[in-house]
Amino acid sequence: MHRHQRLYERIVRLENLIAAARSALRGRRWRGPGAAFLANFEHEVVALHEELSAGSYRHGGYHYFTIHEPKERVVAAAPLRDRVVHHAIVRVIEPIFERRFIEDSYACRRGKGTHAAMRRAAEFARRWPYALKCDVRRYFPSIDHDILLDLLRRVIGDARLMDLIGLILASHEDGQRQVWAPGGNLFDVRIIQRGLPIGNLTSQFFANVYLNPLDHFVKHELRVRGYVRYMDDFLLFGDDRTALRRQGAAVRGKLADLRLTIHPDKYRLLPTAGGVDFAGYVVFANGRIRVRGSSVRRFDRRYRRLLWELRQRRTPAARVTQSVRAWGAHVRHAQSYGLRRSVLSGRVERKEGRRKGVRDPCGGSSRGLRGGDWNNNSNNLQASNRNNNNPANENNNIGFRVTSS
Repeated sequence: MHRHQRLYERIVRLENLIAAARSALRGRRWRGPGAAFLANFEHEVVALHEELSAGSYRHGGYHYFTIHEPKERVVAAAPLRDRVVHHAIVRVIEPIFERRFIEDSYACRRGKGTHAAMRRAAEFARRWPYALKCDVRRYFPSIDHDILLDLLRRVIGDARLMDLIGLILASHEDGQRQVWAPGGNLFDVRIIQRGLPIGNLTSQFFANVYLNPLDHFVKHELRVRGYVRYMDDFLLFGDDRTALRRQGAAVRGKLADLRLTIHPDKYRLLPTAGGVDFAGYVVFANGRIRVRGSSVRRFDRRYRRLLWELRQRRTPAARVTQSVRAWGAHVRHAQSYGLRRSVLSGRVERKEGRRKGVRDPCGGSSRGLRGGDWNNNSNNLQASNRNNNNPANENNNIGFRVTSS
């Protein structure tokens, strides 16, 4: 395999660092660290260029904080000048590795993303009756630095660049393992770190590199035609349940070679007719696409909170509009017209304290629910199921109570 040389010089060029700085500043220009960096833009970029050229650059510490949606994660925020270095590296080496990635890997790649991944999964769901759903357990914290560096060295032959990448990897760890040299004594031990910080651009890129051997194993050795991966979440499609179980066992073995394990609660063999959850959507064999119920409930909570903050004048209307537009752009990739109406009109049924006369936007009957009000209540039924209401939304069938069938 060809190994690329003289990459470090391309990374530390002023032109590359300027472009990387502009990328790193995107969306951060008017915040404290971003504004300070922008105010001394030329000085900061030249200082980085000189440190990298002289080999005196050292990575700074992280600011760690926890987010809770969709699940609890610890995010690491690197100093802005270090983010510029991350962008500079990825700008140079990403095109080299892009040619080695398979077509059906969709995370953190140009022209890919969650919607493209969902559409590919939906295509496979229409073609095959079964899907094996897999998810790597604690993926980012489990990535082994020694294995990752070995995968990178197979392509990168520039020692200075590998030293810089090693410096970035060493700036964070979620754990470590010990390796004793063959024939050595008790003290002849090497400490190997594991874990990538969630939040670095390099972490997203390295995470794709780390699972690239799995992609090629599934496609070229197992010869699975229906395979799609979005970061650590991936699907195998097929006609035979037994064959899929056998392929799943082989995938477990390949992941073990990478010191990774499948999440036991997210390893499922599913009929595509019943729906397959992937990349925020549920795709069905009949072509139907639904939005994942948990994401609907999560947005509904956020939307109600934003509306309350707006009424209290704690948030600008533009922020609410931006949030609604972003969510609307996401759910429009599914059959979601009724869902959008339900959520934005405040009529989503919730598990805690279910509202009266509201249909569940994530499934179930589209008729009235038990305990609904009289059916001249405009909130009782979807417009398409209302009983011949007049334009004023009045119903002549007074006296009949709407219940679910």
